[in-house]
Amino acid sequence: MNPPDLPEWRTLAERRRALDAVRIADLFDDDPQRADDFLFETPLLRADLSRNKVDSGTMLALVALARACGLERQRNDLLSGAVVNTTEGRPAWHTALRSAPADPTAAAGLQAERERFLDFAEQLRAGGITGTVGLPLETVVCIGIGGSDLGPRLVTEALGPFGRPRVRFASNLDPADLDAALLDANPHTTLLLAISKTFSTLETVENLQAALRWFKTRAPELDPSAHLAAVTSHPERAAALGIDSTRVFTFPEWVGGRYSLWSACGLGIAIAHGRAAFGELLLGAAAMDEHFAQAPLERNLPVLLGMLGVWHVNFWEAKTRAVVPYAQQLRHLPAYLQQLEMESLGKQVDRAGLPLTIDSAPVVWGEVGTNAQHSVFQFLHQGTSAVPLDIVLIAANETSGERRAQLLNQYALAQADALAWGDRLLGEEARPSYRAAPGDRPSTLIWLPRLDARSVGALLALYEHRTFVQSVVWNINAFDQWGVEIGKQLLARRAQAPGA
Repeated sequence: MNPPDLPEWRTLAERRRALDAVRIADLFDDDPQRADDFLFETPLLRADLSRNKVDSGTMLALVALARACGLERQRNDLLSGAVVNTTEGRPAWHTALRSAPADPTAAAGLQAERERFLDFAEQLRAGGITGTVGLPLETVVCIGIGGSDLGPRLVTEALGPFGRPRVRFASNLDPADLDAALLDANPHTTLLLAISKTFSTLETVENLQAALRWFKTRAPELDPSAHLAAVTSHPERAAALGIDSTRVFTFPEWVGGRYSLWSACGLGIAIAHGRAAFGELLLGAAAMDEHFAQAPLERNLPVLLGMLGVWHVNFWEAKTRAVVPYAQQLRHLPAYLQQLEMESLGKQVDRAGLPLTIDSAPVVWGEVGTNAQHSVFQFLHQGTSAVPLDIVLIAANETSGERRAQLLNQYALAQADALAWGDRLLGEEARPSYRAAPGDRPSTLIWLPRLDARSVGALLALYEHRTFVQSVVWNINAFDQWGVEIGKQLLARRAQAPGA
């Protein structure tokens, strides 16, 4: 299937031409109900799509394209555990980690491993797990990279301050990263948690070995095995490094790294915030799974957001898209979405191995609001290209007793209006060209009711499904990442070369 050959694609190309001379402000002028008509809700989140250059007919045409590309069938395959990652011959069944699968054997196995790592987290939180000299382990250093780091790090910080054990993260091969994670840690009360699907990722193995040397230097009397735990799909490799099998937690091979925070890879989240919070995180994601599975495509938020992305990339030639969360605790969201979207969608061939004839993944970037307003918003308002923008807000800020929290949302809404209408909102007086803000720049508002585990789970599942929707239309495999491998292979050659 070549998407541009579909009649639904050609219909959208015609609608794009018809909207060429139309401004976002005109769409509001023509439809007094637009703000209400373009507000979409799920059980946990809502999104305002009205500030995008799209009318109701175009939204229906986008949904028609999704249907023509077989979205409903492919969605059902994804959610039922069918083989959708064709180059690796496996499912991408991460939804089974939070929405119990129909297969009772699979469900029981996943539940048993979840209980095992959550029990470990609770024991650690209660001070029941001690190191060599009998002191409770009070600092946990999570060592991983990519999906083994970005998702757990994002959620751990998103859920707010926590006490002990202290949970820290180290991912970069640069020694400064691990040094910072171990700063002021007491080796007698420190646990190293190595997280790696294959347990052969160079950065993770090297950082783990460096941390073990830190133990040996600081406290040579310690038994390292009392200070180690691991999460992997290959427990035998963790055991080969001397990690006690009772502290090795596993997840299925079909869980991709960027979808793994729902598994034992999220152990750091459970240690920081507890079993109940981790359960709420899963419930929020499961609610979004159900919405994605059952809501009509015309009201299905992951579908609509995904198709808006197709609209921007393929019909308005957007090369980048920005994400700005107006919540400091979500400051890692742009980096998390960079991996989710660019690793999933950054492909040059379709499912048949044929070269793509259309653009796929845009560059994803962003910064936390309000910091972004004093840096990148200059580019968003006056740059030479219009960049689609997601603005993530917390509704509870509006009733907060803290003035700064209230101002966060007011700032976000002001920026969304400025992007859509430009400086015409300030009056009709003429402005020098260097001050002019033309507006007519798209943005989407995504509202979380509050910044809690259930809302965060729903938000991340929303973006997962949004990404999948785009992969269906672009006819690409969203679940492999062969481009990541070439650098690893060349590094291995260099490391083995004489004199290396």
